[in-house]
Amino acid sequence: MERLHRQSSKEQFVLLTVDVREEADKVRRFARDNGLSFPILLDTSGAVASMYGVRAHPVAYLIDIDGNVIGVAHGYREWDRYEMRALIRSLLSKYKSGS
Repeated sequence: MERLHRQSSKEQFVLLTVDVREEADKVRRFARDNGLSFPILLDTSGAVASMYGVRAHPVAYLIDIDGNVIGVAHGYREWDRYEMRALIRSLLSKYKSGS
């Protein structure tokens, strides 16, 4: 995800992660130790996870600018792979063209 975040820094694309039910200090240490520069939101109560129906981790949601879920990926992914970047480029181009 960090590589995708860095590769997409000039796009109209924001990568946010949500950490569920962990302490802020633990999350900060993990981000620092792994060189993560993207935002990590803390869902200490699990409310966000409940709102999206998260039952297992990891899960990724692709959310459009209007807050609509347009894709879900369960399990680990290599987010910086060509196929993932192509998917994101495709979604961004649809958004830009208004389709």
